[in-house]
Amino acid sequence: MSIFLVNSNYNTYLFDNNQFILPTKYKYIKLEDIPNELIYSILWSEDREFFEHNGINIKALTRAALINIKHLSIVQGGSTITQQLAKTVYLSNERNIKRKIMDMMLAFFLERSYTKEEILEAYLNSVYLGNDISGVGAAAQRYFGKDVQDLSTEEILVLIGIVNGPEIYNPYKYPQRAKAQAGIVLNSLPDSFFTLETRDEIGKKIEDLIFYPQSYNERYLNLVYRVKKEEELIGLKGGGYTIKTTYNKSLFDSVTLDENSSAIVLNNKTGEILSFWGGEYNVFYSNKQIGSSIKPFYYILALEKGYDEKTILPDYPMKFGDWEPQNYDKTYRGSVTLKEALINSINIPSIYLAMHIDISPQQSIETIKNFLLNEVGIKGVYSDDLTLSLGTLETSPYELAKAYSIFPNYGIIPASYVIAEVYDRKGNLIYKKYPKIERKINSISNKTYSQMNSILREVVTEGTGKSANVPDLDLHGKTGTSDTAAWFIGFTGGHIFSVMVEGENLLSSSSAVPISKNIANSILYLSTSKDVPLYASLETTKKKISFFDNPIEFISTGENVIDFLNSVKYEFSINEMKSKINESLNVIEYVYPDVVILVRKWESENLIDFLEDPVAFIQNGFDLSKYLYDLKLDESSIVKLKKAYIQLLYIYPDQALIIENFLKEKSLW
Repeated sequence: MSIFLVNSNYNTYLFDNNQFILPTKYKYIKLEDIPNELIYSILWSEDREFFEHNGINIKALTRAALINIKHLSIVQGGSTITQQLAKTVYLSNERNIKRKIMDMMLAFFLERSYTKEEILEAYLNSVYLGNDISGVGAAAQRYFGKDVQDLSTEEILVLIGIVNGPEIYNPYKYPQRAKAQAGIVLNSLPDSFFTLETRDEIGKKIEDLIFYPQSYNERYLNLVYRVKKEEELIGLKGGGYTIKTTYNKSLFDSVTLDENSSAIVLNNKTGEILSFWGGEYNVFYSNKQIGSSIKPFYYILALEKGYDEKTILPDYPMKFGDWEPQNYDKTYRGSVTLKEALINSINIPSIYLAMHIDISPQQSIETIKNFLLNEVGIKGVYSDDLTLSLGTLETSPYELAKAYSIFPNYGIIPASYVIAEVYDRKGNLIYKKYPKIERKINSISNKTYSQMNSILREVVTEGTGKSANVPDLDLHGKTGTSDTAAWFIGFTGGHIFSVMVEGENLLSSSSAVPISKNIANSILYLSTSKDVPLYASLETTKKKISFFDNPIEFISTGENVIDFLNSVKYEFSINEMKSKINESLNVIEYVYPDVVILVRKWESENLIDFLEDPVAFIQNGFDLSKYLYDLKLDESSIVKLKKAYIQLLYIYPDQALIIENFLKEKSLW
């Protein structure tokens, strides 16, 4: 076995910014990166004739033998650095003649197989320095919070002193002993050692030393447990490796959850696990009902089948066998659009929609289940009845976050990972992870994904996830509430996260959503925020051509002028609309006379002035408050307003009240 294969029990774990996740127990340092002052001091203290002997120092052995005979026990070993290295790598710490003969034989072998520099480098990286720490690199980090290159003279002397008795001179247990031993090493050094500082000055600095606290964030342990799982998957055995993870320290530290909450954040383009909070089991393996967070998965199936945002769905009490589901607020609206049902997470229309995904309710449930299990790949416990539509699927935050990747990625789920790079004991890169696609769902079109993303954005801006909205962040998402947990799953163009709060009688809006806003804020401030990409097609490009801007081109591309007018009807005042229509019709009057007739008919039916016909104005859906704000008042208009008030008082009392308040404000009532 190579002398560099040391410390097989421990690995060093790093955040993505190279900071330590846990206090390091082993960090390999090349000889050229170790300060000469440290090398000189340890050679003086441990083996002054290192570069002269062949692995065994006869003088030192003789001296140690005489002392041992005098005390009738093994008090000194007289070991060279080569012998100490042989003992560390190949033998035990027991003191007896047999082991002594073995380390002498091995030392002789090592001197023939390696250069002096290689032996010294291996020794400095394997020497035991207490508290499960091997090597000067890890000791510098643990005891002083520094890289070994930055150690001061007094700190170097403490490390040299620990070598003589790692337990006796443990800086955490016996700081004064460690300092006293450093003083002994100091006084043993020759005068030529001191160039810039005197022996007394260094001695005072030793007394003033403060050791870096032996502490770490216990929450980091959960992060490491996940890394250990992935070590097995990539076939990493043994120890002594430096493992750089995908974890973002700033993101992790910015969020604190209670024991009932779990969450995970992934890069939804690469699959990197950027952080998670809560126990590893809860995040990756627990199964909890996901409630309404299941809805986007079958709503997107409905959109793909030809439903659209404006599809009317029933919303009144229904009974399905013995099951009588209710809306959460226990109110019913008679009917709602598909978009309204999802944005506000209304149960009854959602169940109705789920029932009609396929030719029968049971076949619809099978289709939804097949999509979730076999296409999206959500691992969990599935129900086989209509309750699946309200989220009786049981799964984990990790599985749900991965599944939601299909929305911002237009059907792509990247393979997730947490180990980015692995370096061997000498700092050589031996493993690097590159992103890859785990699944690609081809049964949904890009247009449908874009429609769903538009709705899920409005869930955050207008619907049940409104409290999670963060200015300047293109956050999309969906809430979910079940008997055992509350959820929020959110995504941007670059990140996806899932939050689960366990408990009974919870509201996602008051439990999972506030946590989500905290995470969303952290994502915004700690990284470059990306928007969810918009789907562009010939169809959507055409719609950007305005009839008002270029009426001939608009009509020649096959666009429907009446649909356009309906779509912009409320963007302008009635007079502005009439003006724009007149300008456009002047252009096409002799080219498309049939269109002119249609537009004039539409204008007469829709652009009716309030003062001319109040009822028609309101029935056309115009905003009376805005109209009154823009109205120029004169005696005629005031008289007409008062007549309109009387006309509307019993038909549209709410609109009549708007007139009353307006006239009072103008002191005309």
